[in-house]
Amino acid sequence: MGVVKDYIQYRINAKSRHGIHSPFVYELLEKYLYKDIDSTISQAIENIRTTLLKDARLIEFEDFGAGSKKVKAAKPSVKSLAKNSLKPKKYAKLIAQVAQYIQAKKIIELGTSLGTTTLYISKLNPLAKVYTLEGSPEVAKIAQQQFDKLNAENIELIIGNFDQELPKLLAQQIKPDLLFIDGNHTYEATKRYFEMALEYSHAKTLFIFDDINWSEGMKQAWTEIKAHPQVSISMDFFTLGLVSINPDFSKEDFIIRY
Repeated sequence: MGVVKDYIQYRINAKSRHGIHSPFVYELLEKYLYKDIDSTISQAIENIRTTLLKDARLIEFEDFGAGSKKVKAAKPSVKSLAKNSLKPKKYAKLIAQVAQYIQAKKIIELGTSLGTTTLYISKLNPLAKVYTLEGSPEVAKIAQQQFDKLNAENIELIIGNFDQELPKLLAQQIKPDLLFIDGNHTYEATKRYFEMALEYSHAKTLFIFDDINWSEGMKQAWTEIKAHPQVSISMDFFTLGLVSINPDFSKEDFIIRY
């Protein structure tokens, strides 16, 4: 009931673009997030989702984080992972359209899962380099198969524990334009990855956090990240949270109807 109560409160407080006075946020909503995308792109990816939702194969699943509230089996089926871990089209396109809006050239995703969100990011941002990290080798293998189906050559899939692989990637001076944190949904890990990436980011880097209302720990992490002295604008989409560290923006919190 906690999540239901939180969602009702979100709906009461959320504003459409017409209630937003920040030009940066208004333009993002008006030109991107409230508009659909090329149907040929979305249909190809949604066909992959449909196939994964029917895939009964059992796979070895290594989970280095908080795990799923619904996927408990050590050897889950591909279709159960697809059902419980793939981001709905609505939110996958949000992430990809945010990248479009800022003309991101370097994107990091923590948590590939089976790859449908990564494909949205890739296909809507063909000139970007997408680095996606996945902890489970078997899951990563299936994700790579989906990338190959759509010839998503701008994706680099990195397999391993985020705490080991993210520092190595950032040390290459990647300086991401967009970083999407979708894995290890704990207070400690979310704060750790944010602080880690902050050191290698630039003034216009945007951060997107998944499942900000997933648990009390995630809600606390989101609250503290919004309050961070380097964070200017924050946007709450209930499922996802987005923050900018651009010092040119006034510090403002937006709850956005989406």
